[in-house]
Amino acid sequence: MIQLAPALALFALAPAQAMDPSTDEQAIEAAVFDYFDGQGEKSEERLNRAFYGETAQMVGILKTDDGSDEVRTWEMKDVITNWAEGEPSEEERSGEIISMDIADGRLATVMFDSNGRFTDALTLAKIDGEWKIVQKVFIRQDQSSQ
Repeated sequence: MIQLAPALALFALAPAQAMDPSTDEQAIEAAVFDYFDGQGEKSEERLNRAFYGETAQMVGILKTDDGSDEVRTWEMKDVITNWAEGEPSEEERSGEIISMDIADGRLATVMFDSNGRFTDALTLAKIDGEWKIVQKVFIRQDQSSQ
């Protein structure tokens, strides 16, 4: 019975380690920067690692020529193909996580500043133990508010 106690103690700790919030935060950050850096590097591998396969979407809230808002939607599989074409950008890029919220260890939202040009609201889900972006919503930052 005494030898069984240490094994039970290790077993009891395993779920707590699996749900370690700092590990989730690191994995979420890695997915977000696979998206951001993958886009700049034109790396289809990194982009596919960041986004959830065939069903991830991108939504843009854009201004039309007359100043009204327009909402457009794209399938990420098509966007990734487009982003991965050509040569990597020589332009200096900077991205920053503004905020991160995790719900129940399975769903996360990240606000991300992309080069000071766009604000992204990223929704990530933990699917089969991996954090993946399932939706990206963006707006162009208003130049007058900077």
